[in-house]
Amino acid sequence: MRAFCFFFLSMSVAACGGRADGELGGSGSSSGAVAPSGAVGGSGSGSFTVMSNRPIAGTSTGASYSRSASFTDPTPTCATTNAGACSITPCRATSSDAADASAPLPNAGQLTFAGAEMTSVVLDPEGDGSYMSQTVAQQLAWNTGGEMVNIQWAHLPGDPTQPGGSITLATPPYIALSPGSPLSSTPSVLARAEDTTFSWTSDSPPSVLDQVLVDVWVGSTQITCVFSAMAGAGIVPATALQALGAGQGNYDIHSKESASETLNGVNGEQWAVGFNIDAHARTSYGVATGSVTIQ
Repeated sequence: MRAFCFFFLSMSVAACGGRADGELGGSGSSSGAVAPSGAVGGSGSGSFTVMSNRPIAGTSTGASYSRSASFTDPTPTCATTNAGACSITPCRATSSDAADASAPLPNAGQLTFAGAEMTSVVLDPEGDGSYMSQTVAQQLAWNTGGEMVNIQWAHLPGDPTQPGGSITLATPPYIALSPGSPLSSTPSVLARAEDTTFSWTSDSPPSVLDQVLVDVWVGSTQITCVFSAMAGAGIVPATALQALGAGQGNYDIHSKESASETLNGVNGEQWAVGFNIDAHARTSYGVATGSVTIQ
């Protein structure tokens, strides 16, 4: 079964059904269980992410997985445009943005990640409100698509007086970029002059909820392209790639099951939260994430 069930601790089931949406937020970093001063209430966005790596099919050799979460106060947004299956965001957060942040981050208290073949882990917020990403080496988070992962959070982001909740999501299949597909082998180069077709195979049959995401970014501009994993291929149009400047950039290609929800507080708080269960695509050189030259 590929579905998710969403529970708030203060009530019965708030929502239960199958859905796969694009990512919200990003991975963050963590422990000290009280909310930082000044972080009570408010609104913002956040994400919970499990990322699995399986560089060799059928084995856990070289495998790893990580679990992370992050929450941010509202920040100025920019206009996002679309090109085919891709969205173009010109205001992606950068490391310098994080370095400039002086106020404590909001947090959702103690977090628990469990299920599939993962060892259960608890993440506590650090004194500055951030969560430290937790990585497990030489182990697989799951063996095949369709296993269940559960995520729990202690309280509403930024407000320990309001209840938390939990969500259960299915795992996506592990995929491999097909020989001849862009970024399936080194050197990693993407040309902006023409449409680019990515293709992949799946280690287990994908469901209608499984997605494949192609993320490419240069500086603060990022394109995110979302395809059905069942399709086996997806086109990134030149109009999307041309939004990126020429030079050195980064890419990340992964299969995904996800959900996004708005968590509402009793005082009008609204938190847009994304839940992501991801697996990096396999390539001839490892997994599909790293640097890329944009031409």
